Amino acid sequence: MLLKEMNFRDIVDKYLYIEAAGVAKKLGSIFEVTDDVTGLLCYGYIDEQAGISFEILCCAVYDTAKKTLKLLRGNDEQLAKIRLAELLEAQAAVLPSEMLRLSEFQNKVATVQKTYKADEATEAMRKLTSLDPARLATHPDIVTVYLVRGDEAEAAHVLLKEVREVNIIGTLLSEPQKAAGLHKGDEISFFLVRNEKGIMCMMVLEK
Repeated sequence: MLLKEMNFRDIVDKYLYIEAAGVAKKLGSIFEVTDDVTGLLCYGYIDEQAGISFEILCCAVYDTAKKTLKLLRGNDEQLAKIRLAELLEAQAAVLPSEMLRLSEFQNKVATVQKTYKADEATEAMRKLTSLDPARLATHPDIVTVYLVRGDEAEAAHVLLKEVREVNIIGTLLSEPQKAAGLHKGDEISFFLVRNEKGIMCMMVLEK
């Protein structure tokens, strides 16, 4: 499956094999790389600033005929990251956590988990599947909110902050062009609506 077709929950906190021979062949200064390298073993996580990201654990060789995956030597001393935005067209497969040799990378994975651990409010936002249609593909903590005044609507990117009983709170990440009175960095309240286009986030402004 292509990475761009996967839900972020299929990626985050998972081990993945990503078909990216071109990327792998450039990593010879960090990892073992062979002439027949086909991709990367990665661990997926969310960086609040950079969005969905991968810690590269080692390079790998997938044998299509035998359907076997060979993991090459990793590097315990050096971190190497790549962002989902750079790999959207790559084929990927989630690997079972009990797969042999994955335990070799436990320390590096533990470091990533500790560094990028989200607070309770953020974790709660990520569990809300109702927000998924509005999330940015590479930044699941950011949603598109439509600022509506009368017959006019303007799309804005909003960083999720908190879910309340009847509304959602977030921070505007860009300066609205039409929504007078709102500015980048403002905290806004919005809600989910369902229409013929599906589920959308909306904030209704006074005329």
